[in-house]
Amino acid sequence: MSFKKVLSVVIGFGTIDFLSSVLAKIQGILFPSSLELFEQVTWASDDVIQLVIKLVCVFLSCIIGGIVTALCGGENRQQYITGVTMTFVALWLWISSVHPLWFWALLSVGIIPFVLIGSKIKQAFQ
Repeated sequence: MSFKKVLSVVIGFGTIDFLSSVLAKIQGILFPSSLELFEQVTWASDDVIQLVIKLVCVFLSCIIGGIVTALCGGENRQQYITGVTMTFVALWLWISSVHPLWFWALLSVGIIPFVLIGSKIKQAFQ
Protein backbone atom coordinates (compact mmCIF):
# COMPACT_ATOMS: atom_id res chain seq x y z
CA MET A 1 0.00 0.00 0.00
CA SER A 2 1.37 3.38 -0.98
CA PHE A 3 2.19 6.14 1.47
CA LYS A 4 -0.78 8.14 0.18
CA LYS A 5 -3.16 5.26 0.94
CA VAL A 6 -1.74 4.78 4.45
CA LEU A 7 -1.98 8.50 5.05
CA SER A 8 -5.64 8.50 3.96
CA VAL A 9 -6.42 5.83 6.59
CA VAL A 10 -4.54 7.70 9.31
CA ILE A 11 -6.22 11.01 8.47
CA GLY A 12 -9.67 9.39 8.18
CA PHE A 13 -9.24 7.58 11.51
CA GLY A 14 -7.94 10.77 13.13
CA THR A 15 -10.91 12.71 11.79
CA ILE A 16 -13.38 10.24 13.29
CA ASP A 17 -11.50 10.16 16.58
CA PHE A 18 -11.18 13.94 16.79
CA LEU A 19 -14.80 14.71 15.85
CA SER A 20 -16.16 12.02 18.18
CA SER A 21 -14.12 13.49 21.04
CA VAL A 22 -15.15 17.07 20.28
CA LEU A 23 -18.83 16.16 20.00
CA ALA A 24 -18.63 14.12 23.24
CA LYS A 25 -17.02 17.11 24.97
CA ILE A 26 -19.77 19.44 23.70
CA GLN A 27 -22.40 16.97 24.87
CA GLY A 28 -20.66 16.82 28.27
CA ILE A 29 -20.73 20.61 28.55
CA LEU A 30 -24.40 20.83 27.56
CA PHE A 31 -25.45 17.75 29.55
CA PRO A 32 -22.92 17.06 32.34
CA SER A 33 -24.68 13.83 33.34
CA SER A 34 -23.76 12.34 29.93
CA LEU A 35 -20.14 12.07 31.09
CA GLU A 36 -21.11 9.44 33.67
CA LEU A 37 -23.35 7.24 31.49
CA PHE A 38 -20.90 4.38 31.15
CA GLU A 39 -20.31 4.20 34.89
CA GLN A 40 -24.00 3.56 35.62
CA VAL A 41 -25.62 0.17 35.96
CA THR A 42 -29.16 1.34 35.14
CA TRP A 43 -30.36 4.11 32.86
CA ALA A 44 -33.37 6.42 32.99
CA SER A 45 -35.14 7.59 29.83
CA ASP A 46 -33.04 10.79 29.75
CA ASP A 47 -29.90 8.65 29.87
CA VAL A 48 -31.11 6.57 26.92
CA ILE A 49 -31.62 9.79 24.95
CA GLN A 50 -28.04 10.82 25.78
CA LEU A 51 -26.78 7.41 24.59
CA VAL A 52 -28.68 7.84 21.31
CA ILE A 53 -27.14 11.31 20.91
CA LYS A 54 -23.69 9.78 21.46
CA LEU A 55 -24.45 7.14 18.84
CA VAL A 56 -25.60 9.74 16.30
CA CYS A 57 -22.48 11.85 16.96
CA VAL A 58 -20.16 8.89 16.35
CA PHE A 59 -22.02 7.94 13.18
CA LEU A 60 -21.80 11.54 11.90
CA SER A 61 -18.08 11.46 12.71
CA CYS A 62 -17.78 8.22 10.73
CA ILE A 63 -19.52 9.77 7.71
CA ILE A 64 -17.19 12.76 7.80
CA GLY A 65 -14.21 10.44 8.35
CA GLY A 66 -15.27 8.46 5.28
CA ILE A 67 -15.46 11.65 3.24
CA VAL A 68 -12.01 12.74 4.45
CA THR A 69 -10.50 9.30 3.77
CA ALA A 70 -11.86 9.45 0.22
CA LEU A 71 -10.67 13.05 -0.26
CA CYS A 72 -7.17 11.96 0.76
CA GLY A 73 -7.11 9.29 -1.93
CA GLY A 74 -8.49 6.38 0.02
CA GLU A 75 -10.39 3.81 -1.98
CA ASN A 76 -12.71 1.01 -0.77
CA ARG A 77 -9.86 -0.89 0.88
CA GLN A 78 -8.78 2.16 2.89
CA GLN A 79 -12.40 2.87 3.84
CA TYR A 80 -12.72 -0.65 5.22
CA ILE A 81 -9.40 -0.40 7.06
CA THR A 82 -10.52 2.88 8.64
CA GLY A 83 -13.88 1.36 9.62
CA VAL A 84 -12.39 -1.85 11.00
CA THR A 85 -9.84 0.10 13.03
CA MET A 86 -12.61 2.25 14.53
CA THR A 87 -14.65 -0.89 15.24
CA PHE A 88 -11.74 -2.36 17.19
CA VAL A 89 -11.55 0.85 19.21
CA ALA A 90 -15.30 0.62 19.92
CA LEU A 91 -14.95 -3.03 20.96
CA TRP A 92 -12.08 -2.13 23.31
CA LEU A 93 -14.21 0.61 24.86
CA TRP A 94 -17.10 -1.86 25.16
CA ILE A 95 -14.93 -4.30 27.11
CA SER A 96 -13.58 -1.57 29.38
CA SER A 97 -16.89 0.00 30.44
CA VAL A 98 -20.24 -0.75 31.97
CA HIS A 99 -22.40 -0.97 28.95
CA PRO A 100 -25.88 -1.18 27.61
CA LEU A 101 -25.56 -4.01 25.10
CA TRP A 102 -27.78 -2.35 22.49
CA PHE A 103 -25.58 0.78 22.39
CA TRP A 104 -22.31 -1.06 21.80
CA ALA A 105 -23.87 -3.54 19.38
CA LEU A 106 -25.32 -0.72 17.25
CA LEU A 107 -22.06 1.20 17.44
CA SER A 108 -19.94 -1.79 16.45
CA VAL A 109 -22.22 -2.78 13.57
CA GLY A 110 -22.71 0.78 12.32
CA ILE A 111 -19.18 2.12 12.03
CA ILE A 112 -18.16 0.49 8.75
CA PRO A 113 -21.43 1.26 6.91
CA PHE A 114 -21.29 4.91 7.96
CA VAL A 115 -17.66 5.24 6.86
CA LEU A 116 -18.71 3.79 3.49
CA ILE A 117 -21.66 6.21 3.32
CA GLY A 118 -19.14 9.04 3.72
CA SER A 119 -17.17 7.65 0.78
CA LYS A 120 -20.34 7.47 -1.34
CA ILE A 121 -21.23 11.06 -0.43
CA LYS A 122 -17.81 12.21 -1.59
CA GLN A 123 -18.24 10.29 -4.86
CA ALA A 124 -21.68 11.81 -5.41
CA PHE A 125 -20.23 15.33 -5.37
CA GLN A 126 -17.39 14.66 -7.81
